[in-house]
Amino acid sequence: QKFSQKPSKFTESNPDKEIENSKEKFRESKKIMLHENSSINEKLNEIVKLDPNFTVESFVDGAKKAFEYILVKYSEDDIKSLKPLLASEIFKNFSDQIKERQNKKQKLGITILKIDEPEIIDINIQKNKLCFIKLEFKSQQVQITKDSKNTVIDGNDNLILNITELWTFSKELKNKNPNWILEEIEENT
Repeated sequence: QKFSQKPSKFTESNPDKEIENSKEKFRESKKIMLHENSSINEKLNEIVKLDPNFTVESFVDGAKKAFEYILVKYSEDDIKSLKPLLASEIFKNFSDQIKERQNKKQKLGITILKIDEPEIIDINIQKNKLCFIKLEFKSQQVQITKDSKNTVIDGNDNLILNITELWTFSKELKNKNPNWILEEIEENT
């Protein structure tokens, strides 16, 4: 007796379409909730796609450390330490301000008492994969300027300033260097 099989209603699927659908579902599932703002979240996911080592936590932590380090080095007139962290325009501004203080024999003192957790408020990714991330920093600082005789000529060492600034950092996402560069500082009013 020969083996016989009844006709089947089985239809072959289109494997290419199936594979493409499963790839798309996988890509969608890889999108992670990194920020409550959907536009910022979308851009953060794009950054992660281009730079798998990027994490929001390490970026924000690094930005907070950079904020404090840059302010301290600026107040110490240590422009050399700031050069690798600043874009050319902001480096020139800092350098000019430091030279002006030195010419007047003035000393700037910045004491950072508190830095709140910085908040990402904008991201811009350009076609060449140059990325700009703007953060809002809220801090409490004491700022004074003293003359050559150590007399306070600006500020008050008993006055705590609540300062809110927007700092924009940039990085080429394909660059293996993990450091971000400070591009701009704006007062947030």
